[in-house]
Amino acid sequence: MLLSIKNGFGSLRFAHGLPLLAAAWLCFAPCAAAEPVKRVTVPIALPFQQQQSSADTAASSAPAAAEASPHRLQTTQFTQTVAPAAAVAVSSASSSLAAAVQPASQLAPKPEVLAAASSTAASIAAIPGASPVAPAARQTAAPKVAATSAKAATSAASAKAQAKPAAKTAAPAVAAPPVAAIPVITTAAIKAQRYPVGHPEAFVAEFEDYVAKKIAPFVPGVAIVVVSGGQIKSLQGYGVRRAGTREKVTPDTVFRLASLSKPVASTAASVLVNEGGLSWDSTITSVLPKVAFKNAKYGKQLTLRHALSQSSGLPRHTYSHYIDQNMNYADVVSRLRYVNFVCPPGKCYAYQNVAYSLAGDMIKQKSGMSFESYVIKKVFEPLGMRSASYGLGSYNASPNRAAPHIANGNRWVPTAVVGNWYKVAPAAGVNASIVDMSKFLLGQIGRRQDALPLAVLNPIQSRVTKNTPEQNYYGVRKAVGNTAYGLGWRVFDYGRNKNFVHHGGHVKGFRTEMVFNRDLQIGMVFLSNSETRLARDVIFKFLDMHERAQQAARKAKKQ
Repeated sequence: MLLSIKNGFGSLRFAHGLPLLAAAWLCFAPCAAAEPVKRVTVPIALPFQQQQSSADTAASSAPAAAEASPHRLQTTQFTQTVAPAAAVAVSSASSSLAAAVQPASQLAPKPEVLAAASSTAASIAAIPGASPVAPAARQTAAPKVAATSAKAATSAASAKAQAKPAAKTAAPAVAAPPVAAIPVITTAAIKAQRYPVGHPEAFVAEFEDYVAKKIAPFVPGVAIVVVSGGQIKSLQGYGVRRAGTREKVTPDTVFRLASLSKPVASTAASVLVNEGGLSWDSTITSVLPKVAFKNAKYGKQLTLRHALSQSSGLPRHTYSHYIDQNMNYADVVSRLRYVNFVCPPGKCYAYQNVAYSLAGDMIKQKSGMSFESYVIKKVFEPLGMRSASYGLGSYNASPNRAAPHIANGNRWVPTAVVGNWYKVAPAAGVNASIVDMSKFLLGQIGRRQDALPLAVLNPIQSRVTKNTPEQNYYGVRKAVGNTAYGLGWRVFDYGRNKNFVHHGGHVKGFRTEMVFNRDLQIGMVFLSNSETRLARDVIFKFLDMHERAQQAARKAKKQ
């Protein structure tokens, strides 16, 4: 007979006959060493309860120096504290660590605008006049620790598997992505600098205030990064990772990206095309001969470009409902042979997830490694995206991860993470922090050409498939025009400015948005662990604040 005593830290079991006082001491002595975490239920107002505020405050400011060239390299200094091996060896009840994500060193930039200090040991900033220092030296230890942890966990998992009796032969399934050993990282936030009225960068603080006051109080958690002049000017986390706890969202908190994963996949595809391993006009059936389509003529015309530009010719969201139903990805692809085309490939726009993910299969076939491993090697590591990963296993292995939330009455309630949409990894499989996304953003605006040269960026950020503002989810905004889908990116003009690049994502309990303009050298990423409707307007709030600040600066310059 066993005596079981449970508390907030787990469960301890004692053999019958152990003195009760000794048992109680063994249970509560270790508990006294750690301060218990208080669990409270906090009512959080939902977006539909929020009252609309008056018009946004006017932007500010004084003329600024000319912007840096959009094609110059930048390495932003991220001072990151990595926990010791014991803390890095994080595992989940549902998965074991099997592979380590190891960042490549970043090249030092030309000495123009770079980091400065904070009163704490961990700080990141971008201040004119500072000398550039590559962060590679500070990041060497963590990958080794992560790799050691992954190796140990893999060995343990292997031994456990050998101890189990042989299972019955099952139907073949698509291999799960490698589970990354996510290091424990601490990155200091960057607070926007305040400028007087008429300064062209006054919009950064205005947008930061908007998120802090108009969004953060009404959602469980949110993280943002703002880039201006090709430099990170704001990097913030607000709220909590899980409602009812005090687990704060930090710049290193990992969120699911949902469909914001699509630009990551197209970037990887562009790298492979740039290396000569694949062509944009490579047909899907020539690379994946087992994939069949009902209209064989159109099926043979379908290319990598068509898949990534949402111009496959298949009906909108073909078989996305099967992913919702948790059907195996390979089985969903096999059913494409039953679908009629609605137009020839390349002739009409229709958003896809399953057909989009065929690009990942093509990358796997042509690169000789799994799609996820190729992205890690060619995108995450070169950019230094240290906590970015693929799959549910890696999400669960992330020590600092945001829980998804759904609305329940007047509260946000944590909910379970389901793995169905991880099955279409190119379309919706990435997990990343706002620090990771700040590095991805800098790469996309041309500041990391050592990792993502213009030959990689230009094809994916160009208009490929013409569509409407409504199809790009921009509603009836009068200032929006010339909308199209590129390769994994939405492209549009807004007011007097051209060629904004954007994508968003939405999966159960998460919303994400990213927008940037290479010519203007501005950009923003928004991550939330809730399905907030406030995310619908966040990109245009950002763009409007930027434009008002530029108008104020031009006016101040004339005076």
